[in-house]
Amino acid sequence: MCNAKLATLAGSVADSPRVRQAKRCQQRIVAHADPKNQGKLRQNRSKCRPRMGFRFARLAARATASRRGPQTAAAAAAAARRALAPLASRAETARVPHWLVPARGHGGHSHHHGEDGGEASERIFRLGLASDVALTVGKAFTGYVSGSTAIVADAAHSLSDIVLSSVALLSYKAAKAPRDKEHPYGHGKFESLGALGISSMLLVTSGGIAWHAFEVLQGVMSSSPDMIGNTMHDHHAHGSGGHHHGIDLEHPILALSMTTLAICVKEGLYWITKRAGEKEGSGLMKANAWHHRADAISSVVALVGVGGSILGLPLLDPLAGLIVSGMILKAGFQTGYESILELVDAAVDPSLLQPIKETILKVDGVKGCHRLRGRKAGTSLYLDVHIEVYPFLSVSAAHDIGETVRHQIQRAHNQVAEVFIHIDPSYSVGPKTDLERIPRNANRRNSDAIPRQQNAEAIVSDIISSHFSKKMSLEHLMLHYLQGRVLLQVQVSMPPEILIRDAMEIAKQAEEEILRADPSISQVSVQLRLGQQIKQLQMTSSQDVAHDSLAGDQ
Repeated sequence: MCNAKLATLAGSVADSPRVRQAKRCQQRIVAHADPKNQGKLRQNRSKCRPRMGFRFARLAARATASRRGPQTAAAAAAAARRALAPLASRAETARVPHWLVPARGHGGHSHHHGEDGGEASERIFRLGLASDVALTVGKAFTGYVSGSTAIVADAAHSLSDIVLSSVALLSYKAAKAPRDKEHPYGHGKFESLGALGISSMLLVTSGGIAWHAFEVLQGVMSSSPDMIGNTMHDHHAHGSGGHHHGIDLEHPILALSMTTLAICVKEGLYWITKRAGEKEGSGLMKANAWHHRADAISSVVALVGVGGSILGLPLLDPLAGLIVSGMILKAGFQTGYESILELVDAAVDPSLLQPIKETILKVDGVKGCHRLRGRKAGTSLYLDVHIEVYPFLSVSAAHDIGETVRHQIQRAHNQVAEVFIHIDPSYSVGPKTDLERIPRNANRRNSDAIPRQQNAEAIVSDIISSHFSKKMSLEHLMLHYLQGRVLLQVQVSMPPEILIRDAMEIAKQAEEEILRADPSISQVSVQLRLGQQIKQLQMTSSQDVAHDSLAGDQ
């Protein structure tokens, strides 16, 4: 069938030399598509025209499958694709589906190497450092050749950028180091420290540009009127010193080209670093991005100074410098303020916590949440949250809900490094209790008026042994504390011959006796155990509990 389709396709094509050559290539592929004949196939590759492309690859695989059986079909198809890949033109390769293009990896297998955000961000820092080195050398050479004092000063500024970019790179690498015993919460604060250092440098840069602008402006304003009037001349003087200012007009194109290149490079680095910082939520990368923009703007000032020297407008340089100084000052204060907030563990923006709260409330078993708060350490976010569950859940069931909340948060929000969950009973779904029996000091934690587990066991055991010793025996007791109220669930066993009506009456009498014995108890529920007791819930004496706790401490 495949050979018939091949004949039909070949007959429908015009009998041109290119088609005849393609047919001969197809015949060689059918003969040598077996992986064992790859040597012969490689020898015949040069005889095929490069533009015959991939259109016979599938036909060759079908023909080979019909001749050799289904077991060798996959191997034949793969061999045909590997043979035709080098022969295809770029246009044909673009049209062919991606699954026909052979992908070679290490050791002959094909795979995709994924890269995490940390490695990509580190490469961005390294790119910025390399750009600073290249621009420093280029600006120094251009300033020396052209005689532009503005470009020479900009080269000196780029030299300081090398140090600052190195500090940013080291801070980022230190922040990404894994946690250890000395730093159980990780090293994310190093990133905040690095961002604070860059912010300080931005403020220094702003002050330097403003100082230089004031000096130039003072020199221009103190110049004689005749000197200012001759601004269209190639050279001009400040004051009585008559020093050279601007560029050597014999090399204006070199100075303008270098300054324009620096602006483009730094502005490009700004956008690359800014997008990466917003994606990771890194304050260090955002501050470094603004530092790149500050360099670009300072180069704009140098460009304005060069253009002003060419056009004879010396006032352009200081005025542009003052405007740029204000922009950099604002960015420095903003990034520095955010870094300080991270270092002092200030609360994060509520807009970051709202999606996390929605994730928590979607977990089955969570009745509500409150006191959701977070603090940042670099790109990591640490959370504390109180979740509300049904008040009569067991400890293990409530703990399982808490773990589910933790996993859902970390899966849906990658920036969350750790979550501390406190489990509270949901008061809105609690039982109706006697509010008049709530003690006045019920809200006081660890108050003597509120019985604890051992005290409650002693009270209930005394009542049962003294009043109902022949009718019931205590099996298990569970306390619940809801808004200062104490609720008891008492599980007892009774003789099997007792009637249900009599058992209910005895349970009611026992509940009344327990409520009279301790006014801090708001409600008592006596329940009859009918099935087998769970071994883990069998009651142990207070001495056994104390002995186990001491053994655990030792």
